[in-house]
Amino acid sequence: MVDPGKNHIGPNDLHHTADRWMRARRALHAADRDYAEELVGMIRIHEDDDMAMIRDPLEAAVFAVLIEMMKRGEQG
Repeated sequence: MVDPGKNHIGPNDLHHTADRWMRARRALHAADRDYAEELVGMIRIHEDDDMAMIRDPLEAAVFAVLIEMMKRGEQG
Protein backbone atom coordinates (compact mmCIF):
# COMPACT_ATOMS: atom_id res chain seq x y z
CA MET A 1 0.00 0.00 0.00
CA VAL A 2 1.22 3.48 -0.81
CA ASP A 3 2.02 5.84 2.03
CA PRO A 4 0.28 9.15 1.22
CA GLY A 5 3.33 11.00 2.55
CA LYS A 6 5.57 9.54 -0.13
CA ASN A 7 6.00 11.37 -3.39
CA HIS A 8 6.50 8.23 -5.51
CA ILE A 9 5.55 4.60 -5.62
CA GLY A 10 7.82 2.11 -3.93
CA PRO A 11 9.85 -0.52 -5.71
CA ASN A 12 7.36 -3.26 -4.83
CA ASP A 13 4.12 -1.39 -5.47
CA LEU A 14 3.72 -2.58 -9.07
CA HIS A 15 4.57 -6.09 -7.92
CA HIS A 16 1.85 -5.96 -5.26
CA THR A 17 -0.67 -4.59 -7.76
CA ALA A 18 0.16 -7.39 -10.19
CA ASP A 19 -0.26 -9.94 -7.40
CA ARG A 20 -3.67 -8.50 -6.45
CA TRP A 21 -4.81 -8.57 -10.08
CA MET A 22 -3.64 -12.19 -10.40
CA ARG A 23 -5.65 -13.17 -7.31
CA ALA A 24 -8.66 -11.24 -8.62
CA ARG A 25 -8.63 -13.22 -11.89
CA ARG A 26 -10.03 -16.21 -9.96
CA ALA A 27 -13.32 -14.33 -9.58
CA LEU A 28 -13.66 -13.84 -13.33
CA HIS A 29 -15.47 -16.07 -15.77
CA ALA A 30 -13.16 -18.73 -17.16
CA ALA A 31 -13.21 -17.05 -20.58
CA ASP A 32 -11.73 -13.86 -19.11
CA ARG A 33 -8.98 -15.37 -16.96
CA ASP A 34 -6.46 -15.59 -19.79
CA TYR A 35 -6.96 -11.88 -20.49
CA ALA A 36 -6.37 -11.09 -16.83
CA GLU A 37 -3.14 -13.09 -16.88
CA GLU A 38 -2.03 -11.20 -19.97
CA LEU A 39 -2.67 -7.85 -18.27
CA VAL A 40 -0.71 -8.97 -15.22
CA GLY A 41 2.14 -9.98 -17.52
CA MET A 42 2.12 -6.50 -19.02
CA ILE A 43 2.50 -5.01 -15.54
CA ARG A 44 5.29 -7.40 -14.61
CA ILE A 45 7.31 -6.31 -17.65
CA HIS A 46 7.52 -2.85 -16.06
CA GLU A 47 7.96 -3.85 -12.40
CA ASP A 48 11.60 -2.78 -12.40
CA ASP A 49 10.95 0.54 -14.15
CA ASP A 50 11.48 3.67 -12.08
CA MET A 51 8.12 5.41 -12.14
CA ALA A 52 8.97 7.90 -9.42
CA MET A 53 6.74 10.60 -10.92
CA ILE A 54 3.64 8.43 -10.57
CA ARG A 55 2.38 8.32 -7.00
CA ASP A 56 -0.48 5.86 -7.44
CA PRO A 57 0.36 2.18 -8.06
CA LEU A 58 -2.91 1.69 -9.95
CA GLU A 59 -2.06 4.58 -12.25
CA ALA A 60 1.41 3.11 -12.77
CA ALA A 61 -0.10 -0.30 -13.57
CA VAL A 62 -2.54 1.16 -16.09
CA PHE A 63 0.28 3.22 -17.61
CA ALA A 64 2.38 0.06 -18.00
CA VAL A 65 -0.53 -1.82 -19.60
CA LEU A 66 -1.22 1.03 -22.02
CA ILE A 67 2.45 1.14 -23.06
CA GLU A 68 2.40 -2.59 -23.79
CA MET A 69 -0.87 -2.31 -25.71
CA MET A 70 0.57 0.46 -27.87
CA LYS A 71 3.71 -1.58 -28.54
CA ARG A 72 1.59 -4.55 -29.58
CA GLY A 73 -0.52 -2.33 -31.82
CA GLU A 74 2.59 -1.13 -33.61
CA GLN A 75 3.79 -4.69 -34.07
CA GLY A 76 0.56 -5.57 -35.85
